[in-house]
Amino acid sequence: MTTIPATKDHPIEARTPRLWIPIGAHTGVDFLQFITISLLPLLSVRLGITTQEKSLLIGLGIVASGSVQPVVAWLSDRHDSRWLGTAGVVVATVCVALVGFAPNFPVLLTLFLLGSMGVGAFHPPAAATVGTLAGKRRRSVMLNVFFMSGMLGGMVGNALTPQFVRGAGALSGGDEAAQITFGLHALIGLLPLGLLTAMVLGRAIHNTPHRHATAHDDHHALSATEKRRRWGAVWLLYFANVIRFAVNNALIYLFIEWSERLTAARAGVTTLDEQLGLKASATSGPLQAAMQLGMGIGGIGLGALLVSGLGRRLEKLSFIVIPMVGTLVVASFPYADRLESSAAWATLPAAFTIAVLGGIGFGALIPVSLSIAQRLLPHRTGLASGMMLGGAWMFAIVGALVAEAIHADNDANLEHAFLIAAVVLSAASALGLFLPGRLLRETAHD
Repeated sequence: MTTIPATKDHPIEARTPRLWIPIGAHTGVDFLQFITISLLPLLSVRLGITTQEKSLLIGLGIVASGSVQPVVAWLSDRHDSRWLGTAGVVVATVCVALVGFAPNFPVLLTLFLLGSMGVGAFHPPAAATVGTLAGKRRRSVMLNVFFMSGMLGGMVGNALTPQFVRGAGALSGGDEAAQITFGLHALIGLLPLGLLTAMVLGRAIHNTPHRHATAHDDHHALSATEKRRRWGAVWLLYFANVIRFAVNNALIYLFIEWSERLTAARAGVTTLDEQLGLKASATSGPLQAAMQLGMGIGGIGLGALLVSGLGRRLEKLSFIVIPMVGTLVVASFPYADRLESSAAWATLPAAFTIAVLGGIGFGALIPVSLSIAQRLLPHRTGLASGMMLGGAWMFAIVGALVAEAIHADNDANLEHAFLIAAVVLSAASALGLFLPGRLLRETAHD
């Protein structure tokens, strides 16, 4: 399909109704990404997965999803194509739909890695499409909406998947083990929905403009010094996002372990069976969703603020202050279950509240960094998107692996792991000090 160029008579902004398709698809794709994560406590019991294997699955999934994104971004920019994004949706759908049939950890890991690569391949072309179609005036706002739609999908996947497995299993009429098996197999029903999403996405984005018509000329007109300034700022944003994603994935692992610890303590046991594993999943999933809710709320709220004239002057300050607040919140999370002895009813509400605030602390700036990178590199919107998302995400494996190493299957060490994650997040605030505030203001309307 031939790409339609943007001209003065037919500006990109005239086709903005199409940008809602990749935004909506983002909800479905991130829904797929978190199905396996939400079921991990159950799958751990069912398949005999160790804590080391759990952290390995989470970590390698990060590498698979992240490493493919810069490659897809470069190929998409070079060949002016978005086919790889649509193909990624197909691959992700097929792999996630088969997760319930995995007979052992190696098969589960293979399906998860391939599915994660499919999810990763979707993001750079979709984010570049939204940024381009939104136009210069609305890029920041619409990329925040795009970000929030992904968080919404992840929230639904985390919160509802364990309930879906439980509800679908009840329809089988068998014993408890048969119900769980039937519920996991019912995930195959995702296939038609995912394939339909891929078809609609392809029709919507394959023939849209890949970038603004003058983007390359505008960039080549810049001086060498200006180009270095822009790339320097992009790399600062990139390394700060590496930190944020590492903390994000440390928390994914730690929320799972915390949920298992709480479930075991409330049941008065030391080892979970399948039913308790599903119950732990029903705690961990909503906690992951609460964290994503915070990321989405923070992104939308901050994006709305920064489109104003005053807000643009606060961009640099936000990169310093917000991670510092998140540092304090993340450090406080493991103490939520201290309420068990005095007010057990408040334990989970407290945990969910802290998870939301923690999501704001490390996640609110991710879509903002994406928007800034696209406006600093308008001739390489796919590459900018790939760097800020997958390029940073692929190194987040360190977060899950370090968290597991500190935890070391010892529940007493969870507090230490949360504290280390908080300290690491504070480094993102330190990087914010070096962002060139004048450059951000100068390019505010680019």
